Amino acid sequence: MALTLRQLRYFASVAEVGSISGAAMVLLVSQSTVTEALRTLEAEMGFRLFDRHARGVTLTRRGQQFHLRVQRILDDVADAQRMQDEGEDALEGTLVLGVTPIVAGYVLPDLLTRFRRAFPRVEVILVEDQAEYLDHMLIGGELDLAIMLRLGDAVPSACGARVMGVSLHNVWLPQGHPLAADKQVSLGQLRAEPYIALTANVLECRMGAVWERFSFRPNIYFRSSSIEAVRSLVGAGHGIALLPQLIYRPWSLEGEKIECRPVQEDLPTAELLVMWRRGLSLGVQAQYFMDMALQSTPGVAHDGHSERARFQDFLDM
Repeated sequence: MALTLRQLRYFASVAEVGSISGAAMVLLVSQSTVTEALRTLEAEMGFRLFDRHARGVTLTRRGQQFHLRVQRILDDVADAQRMQDEGEDALEGTLVLGVTPIVAGYVLPDLLTRFRRAFPRVEVILVEDQAEYLDHMLIGGELDLAIMLRLGDAVPSACGARVMGVSLHNVWLPQGHPLAADKQVSLGQLRAEPYIALTANVLECRMGAVWERFSFRPNIYFRSSSIEAVRSLVGAGHGIALLPQLIYRPWSLEGEKIECRPVQEDLPTAELLVMWRRGLSLGVQAQYFMDMALQSTPGVAHDGHSERARFQDFLDM
């Protein structure tokens, strides 16, 4: 039996969300539908694509190799479909895009490169600010689109939003830390650990209610607005951090190794959203940019796990 685009899109979504149930939610299909698609795909390929575990799934070594090929296929399909609406002249015009600082550093570069390669005559005007101000600019019609991370806070009713990916909060530990020997870490094990807080992270200010719910009070050692400072302090053994997987990198600037472990408690996930103002007709530039963002978004690292999710309007073709 030949592979289908639907199978590949379901596989790509599960690979980047990191769970079958999570992928089913964003794909708007049943969990059993995704499970069956993966079962059939693995049977056709003749090898396991995922290792299953209690908190979700992770790609096998061959699954990672297959994922890279699937990403290229889906990108090529999306490029081909965009030709349906293109005339002889290349798309041109202006796109005004708002991004939060984390998105600017961890999501925007790859996405902007791909968009400019596909549509070199479109001028992209970038605005970086915090989520609250970008909301204001969207509602005021100053932005065509905005991309931001949100944690449980409601999207303004005047705005529409689609999920590009989700990112778990994981524990960052210095190499050799005793807790790195565990596959999962509980909040209770972190009570006495020096805590490095990222003050520039808009999600951090919303974690207070989460800590209260779990009766957890971080032992704050240092607060910094710099992600690299947090990474360096953790890598050097001065404390631990709890941050979205999207911004995790295994090495500090000084070359110190940083371990990452999932949390046993069911902490809320950060959502990577692309947003627009309801009631305003999106220009073709914004439509194409949003299509590209929903096809393949890095990071979400991964939620990387890599959290790169495929959520397209043509998923059911």
